[in-house]
Amino acid sequence: MPLVHAHTTLMLPEAIVIESLLEAHGIRFALAGKDLISQCPPCNILYGGISFLVDEADLDDATALIADAEDVPGYLSIESTNFERRPIRNAVLAFVMLIMGAPFPFWYRGSRLREGS
Repeated sequence: MPLVHAHTTLMLPEAIVIESLLEAHGIRFALAGKDLISQCPPCNILYGGISFLVDEADLDDATALIADAEDVPGYLSIESTNFERRPIRNAVLAFVMLIMGAPFPFWYRGSRLREGS
């Protein structure tokens, strides 16, 4: 049976809760993006978050379970509401953090080699 999109989240803890909820109810699913996001959290914004894919037959049950879980008081975090207000700005900031963080070890290594010579 083909898989269809059931839910997307930007938060890894939310994905873990939804994952356990679907498993507890016997709904088979596939995750897209969880491994990448767990290794590099700033990539979360760049790659669109973690997506849940379920069988077409289970789509209604999965969306109902996820909707019930979202009604928990305090569910929305400061990060998710701020991202929804300015998604482009946050995507650019995440990209800049990746770019600025990547060259640092090379600069540091080069300065140590010059000092030791």
